Amino acid sequence: ATLSPNGDRLALTARGQVFVAPAQQGRLVSVLPKSGIRFRNARFMPDGKSLLVLSDESGELEFCKLPANGIGECRQLTKNGSVFRSEGIPSPDGKWIAYGDKNLKLWLFSPADNLMVPVDSSDMSEFSDLQWSPDSRWLAYVSVAENMFQQIKLYDVKNRQHLVLTNDRVDSYNPVWSPDGKWIY
Repeated sequence: ATLSPNGDRLALTARGQVFVAPAQQGRLVSVLPKSGIRFRNARFMPDGKSLLVLSDESGELEFCKLPANGIGECRQLTKNGSVFRSEGIPSPDGKWIAYGDKNLKLWLFSPADNLMVPVDSSDMSEFSDLQWSPDSRWLAYVSVAENMFQQIKLYDVKNRQHLVLTNDRVDSYNPVWSPDGKWIY
């Protein structure tokens, strides 16, 4: 379950189906119920009008965009699924989708031009706790160091550079940006 950008609705994924529920009063929307197709990890896009989901309609897990009001078609965004993908996290400006995969790689995907940018790779573990800065310039995430401790890293989307934020002497995880984007908690 994830909240809409303004907190008025909740996107729910259950047993391969997607629902949008109101936070207060309103109607429960069943988004594109299709027989034989399973959706995973529904999340509101920054516009609040659409949802990002993983769909198995093509036979592989591909990112798709669904209308949050349940009216309209599913638009497939990716077409190169050859490995199990994790939940996509859209940037606040909607220009990028960050996700990891079972090949232990971290990616950025640009739906506007179908650009796939490799961010990081690991020999030990999947990436977790992906969090965008409010201005969409930085992606904070957790990576496992060689000694198996978790480290918080940053990726600068503009300059395509990495920054290790915490050392490997203590587990660090669950980064959260301050509203002004100047701090990570």
